[in-house]
Amino acid sequence: MYFRKSSARPFVAGLVLVGSLLAGSVFAQNKTASAKPNTAYAQFVRSMRTALPVPKTICYKVERDAFTRILPPDEFLKSRQNPNARRAATAKFNVTYTNFSPEAQRAFQYAVDIWSNILVSPVTINISANWTNQNRGVLGSAGPAEIRIGSDGTQKALGVYPIALAEKIARRDLNDPTDPDINADFNRNNNWYYGLDGKTPAGQTDLVTVVLHEIGHGLGFIGYFGTTGTSGQYTLNGYPAVFDHFIENGQGQRLVSATSSAGLAFPDNSNALYRQLTGGNLYLNGPILQQKTGQRAKLYAPSSFDRGSSVYHLDEETYRSTTTRVDSNSLMTPQLANAEAIHTPGPLVINFFSDIEWKTTSVLHEPLVSSEDVKDVVFRARVISDTTLRANSVRFFYRKSAPTGTDSTFLSITPTLVAGTTADYTYTMPANLAQGDVWYYFQAQDVSGRTYTNPGKSPTGVQLLHRVQFGPDTSPPSILFSPSKNFIFNPAATDSIPVYAGISDDRETGIDTAYVEYQINGQGQQAIPLRYTRQTVNGNRYDSVYTNRITFPANTLKAGDKISYRIVARDSSRARNQRVSPQTGFYEVTVVQLQATRDQYTNTFANATAASDFATYGFSITTPTGFANPAIHSEHPYRNGSDFKYQSNYETVLLAPIRIKTNPDSATIRYDEIVLVEPGEAGSRYGDDDFYDYVIVEGSRNNGQTWQPIVDGYDSNDQTDWLNAYNRNLVPGTSANDRNSATVGTPALYKRRELSITNNGFFRAGEQILIRFRLFADQLAHGWGWAIDNLQIQVPPPPPVLAVEPISAGRFSVYPNPVSTGRVRIEAELPRPVAEAALTVSSGTGQTLRQLTLKVGGSKLSEQIDLSQLPTGLYFLRLNAGDLVLTQKVIITH
Repeated sequence: MYFRKSSARPFVAGLVLVGSLLAGSVFAQNKTASAKPNTAYAQFVRSMRTALPVPKTICYKVERDAFTRILPPDEFLKSRQNPNARRAATAKFNVTYTNFSPEAQRAFQYAVDIWSNILVSPVTINISANWTNQNRGVLGSAGPAEIRIGSDGTQKALGVYPIALAEKIARRDLNDPTDPDINADFNRNNNWYYGLDGKTPAGQTDLVTVVLHEIGHGLGFIGYFGTTGTSGQYTLNGYPAVFDHFIENGQGQRLVSATSSAGLAFPDNSNALYRQLTGGNLYLNGPILQQKTGQRAKLYAPSSFDRGSSVYHLDEETYRSTTTRVDSNSLMTPQLANAEAIHTPGPLVINFFSDIEWKTTSVLHEPLVSSEDVKDVVFRARVISDTTLRANSVRFFYRKSAPTGTDSTFLSITPTLVAGTTADYTYTMPANLAQGDVWYYFQAQDVSGRTYTNPGKSPTGVQLLHRVQFGPDTSPPSILFSPSKNFIFNPAATDSIPVYAGISDDRETGIDTAYVEYQINGQGQQAIPLRYTRQTVNGNRYDSVYTNRITFPANTLKAGDKISYRIVARDSSRARNQRVSPQTGFYEVTVVQLQATRDQYTNTFANATAASDFATYGFSITTPTGFANPAIHSEHPYRNGSDFKYQSNYETVLLAPIRIKTNPDSATIRYDEIVLVEPGEAGSRYGDDDFYDYVIVEGSRNNGQTWQPIVDGYDSNDQTDWLNAYNRNLVPGTSANDRNSATVGTPALYKRRELSITNNGFFRAGEQILIRFRLFADQLAHGWGWAIDNLQIQVPPPPPVLAVEPISAGRFSVYPNPVSTGRVRIEAELPRPVAEAALTVSSGTGQTLRQLTLKVGGSKLSEQIDLSQLPTGLYFLRLNAGDLVLTQKVIITH
């Protein structure tokens, strides 16, 4: 099971949906991916049973006197009047008070008792209440102490549930029974009213109201939508809170399904989602809310997003209580005035809490573990309802193969109610059926017609499935790996090859053995074991990672040595199924001899020896079809990322260290390039989650041990011509939501780049650095790649080229000249026939702006070209035909 961070296009590993399969990773690039059918929902759930960041909201004070009083629900008041009367089942709360005065504790407990009378749960809800110093104007803040994704019985299978609600649904403790379920902080620096009667004086804040409000957040009135700049996003790697599933706009579009499904209306990390979150047009809607109140609940979504109060409060203006208008739904608005007492959550919130499963039917099931034995298998479920079950509605659905878009039929079985119980159901599958794969789920219905399943459903309402396997295990493990190191530049220093491999198996028995076999110059070395870890990279957690290093003490290697290695993994099945990576051959790391340090470097790559100046992985110096001259090219197309983070890096390193010049104007790198790599989301920048594939130029002052950017990474968004070309020919990628670019680069797409070696602040004059060009790829969409030509490092720019013909033979003319339309015709007569010629358009300073390959097919050339995109000015046209170079100048006027 692997995770990678997701925001813009999240996808989830280990989830199986009726009619389609969805799998992959959760962290690193937020994009949707295709399925890996050998994962199961149970694996996903186990991987999510770790600490995750929890949301928190803030309640602010308004310095005005409202003079309003709303009493608690009638049922609560009746129970207070007659404490000995028989009461319906309620929720039990246990509060741990820190620094509370007796009067503050009494008011807090009164609010707790109100919630206790509204909710039903068999599990005690623990609250950690803290009386603290907070900023003036803040009344309090609260949120769940923990959250759960995929816990037993939840209907939103990918939803984030506060721990108290998850425990209610599971009907048991999910954390330590002594751990808090809600954390709540209250500002002692406030003029509080501690009374229980709601008669709050002018200038004071009713503590019962604030506590009631904050507990509401901890119980589930909270979620994960947020903003960065002008982009809207999920703030928990694309997972929506159970609350978030019920948010819709004025047109009835659900934000969750419109953010995570095909045909996205409001993609994650998009301005479209931001406009929804700040448009003042969001509502809560659910079947029980509609049934009981006949309306939606409007949410607070002001034009300026506030992470503490936006979206996760009811709208302040819609539900504000005043001296002339009392609204019993005003508790969960973001602001509270002085002399304002609201001692009820109100009908909207109470009924909405039923929609988020505080009132539910729990279909509970411990997923079966795969087995190599073939025997009768018992599937068990426990069904407990807060309402009344429909007779004979508990069903077991299964099939023996993964569902597809054209085949999603399930066999339906009525399980047997276990004698002597009221909630336990079983189905015994005979051994002749319990072989191979079984895909299944349980279902129940209550008398109102609501359907409940285990597992639950996706944000778009698609049924997820459990998967279990019986019989001999014949499938080897899977290995995700991409080399993180390709060269060793200084064998005189201790160095190592880090190995981080994502290794997993399709059965719960898991991995038995994982190790690295390696050789030095063909001589076998002692294998190195790989150790299981959970890696945390940049705050993101990755499961099922196996790690170690192949270490080389100083002076044990020499230039020219080759280290070959491969990864071997065996599962724990009786057959000990084995997988190796790569499937054939070995990964290689070469010990490279560095060249002498230089003050400058230039290369047009026309010389056959140019390749010896570079160490490359995933690049080569070549002349692709359609190009007249060789250059550094990545693979076309480049490969998708494939390591445990679903990422790969391809590089070409200049072997001559460069001594940085003192004059910043001289410490520059110039080159012509074509960049057709997957563009990030509009407005994204290098380092953002939604900045996908990119190219980057980096330097190293320690012989390749570490690298720093000379220029920040960039992609096809950098140039309009590149972006248009990338998008011109999009073809299906690894999922329905992704497209690869099939556009092939041409010389016309070359652009000149000039960058400073010292501008980024990592390098200083006088230092000696290695320089590399790196292409980063994630696991999804890709394009043609990167081409680099006419490389100049710390070489002064050439003087302007005069309009003369270096070779007298031949004729080259340009007309009209000057040109006002941008369209010019070039004509040439050549001394000898050629198949094609290369035309270079340069600025007056010598910067290459465009390169074209022109078909000749003889000794005469006549071609019209479009220069309309160039601004007014003087330009030089250079025609290369074999050994002949002809130059003309042209003046563009607009």
